[in-house]
Amino acid sequence: MHEETAVILITGCSTGFGRALTEAALSAGLRVIATARRPETLISLQEKGAKTLKLDVTASPEELKAFASAAIGLFDKVDYLVNNAGFLQGGAIEETTAEENFAQFNTHVFGVINLTNAFLPHWRARRQGTIVNISSQGSMLCVPGGGIYCASKAALDAVSDTWARELAAFNIRSISLQPGAFRTSVAESGNMKTVAANIDGYDEGHAWLDMVAKRAGKERGDTEIAAAKIIELISVDPQRALPKRLVIGDDAYGHAQRFYERGLKDLETWKAFSTGTDAVDK
Repeated sequence: MHEETAVILITGCSTGFGRALTEAALSAGLRVIATARRPETLISLQEKGAKTLKLDVTASPEELKAFASAAIGLFDKVDYLVNNAGFLQGGAIEETTAEENFAQFNTHVFGVINLTNAFLPHWRARRQGTIVNISSQGSMLCVPGGGIYCASKAALDAVSDTWARELAAFNIRSISLQPGAFRTSVAESGNMKTVAANIDGYDEGHAWLDMVAKRAGKERGDTEIAAAKIIELISVDPQRALPKRLVIGDDAYGHAQRFYERGLKDLETWKAFSTGTDAVDK
């Protein structure tokens, strides 16, 4: 394979989007480093041509720096980092414990920050790199029953947006992708966690969790189609400017359109309370 072929590292490749992205990247001719907490789940991807490494994104910053060094050493570079590893913490916010809240943010926010920071010196030196953060339409929807999950993805959006601005001087791109409902394994054991507490009255949230579990495998979106689009978006032209955020999925597009329309309407409706606060110098 040509030495200049791009290298992509993807986290959380045992199932779902991570696995689909690995296969799409291989099909596109990229060199792929697929990772998971349990590397034995990656054997089939290894057989298809991917390099595989063990990775827990919640490891210490020192451990993640060592991991980044090992990953870069496989091909002498990494061009794209896809922060995909994650899980869905279900339950009303009052029902989730402090430990559950931290675990959700540790995976979706702190782990992403620490892992990405481990690769930044490599990219700053090369003046090239792309960070792809897999967020969720939940960061806009803020659904009852998934509040902590949605909050962690909203935080990830903000971090990703900031990276896009901070790292532009080094020619490093950052994009946050907000998928809708896709046929992944999010509702399967290990990818969806529910709380032990069950407080009466949070009917909407409990109903949403039941719905997510029941429609598992029957969601609207096709993961393979989305994965191919994502790989094309980021890799066809490594110098192309990317949007800070991009929804993925027909359902997510409709939800985002209504979200921003409502936001603009509310902005105008309550303008009198928002404005007129400037200090009047005497």
